[in-house]
Amino acid sequence: MEFGGPRTLLAVHAHPGDESTSTGGVLARYARQGARTVVVTCTNGEFDDAPNGAVPGEVGHHPKAVAAHRRAELQAACDTLGISDLELLGYHDSGPGGEVPEGGLCTIPVETAAGRLAALIEHYQPQVVVTHYSSHRDHMHVIRVAKLAVYRTGIPVKLYLTAREGSTTIDISEVADVKRKALLCHASQQVHGPFALQEQYFRALDTTGAPLPETDLFAGITNHGPDLPRW
Repeated sequence: MEFGGPRTLLAVHAHPGDESTSTGGVLARYARQGARTVVVTCTNGEFDDAPNGAVPGEVGHHPKAVAAHRRAELQAACDTLGISDLELLGYHDSGPGGEVPEGGLCTIPVETAAGRLAALIEHYQPQVVVTHYSSHRDHMHVIRVAKLAVYRTGIPVKLYLTAREGSTTIDISEVADVKRKALLCHASQQVHGPFALQEQYFRALDTTGAPLPETDLFAGITNHGPDLPRW
């Protein structure tokens, strides 16, 4: 399919940190190649651990302070990954279980959140959208939101979900050092250990006709406009 604008990859995530753990490799890879990379983070991460190690509900855990700290870590990670644009929807983290707080992402109607995401898709005109898959209730909500926004706008020609074994395998070995540095930006999350040098994705939508399996999220997309400067 032919596009006039630059290659643009938009990643939709639930919490600060998800951009690095789930899609850090592809974001760094395509940013390095000169594609425009956009991260949309839906919540503030209030239910993450505090920098002092306090967990939600414990003395020393202040949700607003945690949210501010997580946003700072998110910005640092996005700078490391070479992200072109960061968009914050500002919803409250729903937490992994139990009662959902007022304003928690899970309480927001899919149509409402999808409308905000659709406006961003219309602004950035991404050919490719990626989001993450897990059993966390905020993640599941984000998938529903992303799918509706993509179908509502009709702009992206590809939608991918992270997967353990997928239709699309992306080699991230050349940017493994960048992903590692981005993970370390989220110090409050204590993300340690090795990670795979490939990221797997399931192609949930495609109108390009690109054959599977793939090794490039932009397979089937041609005649794009000039990319951004490589870094």
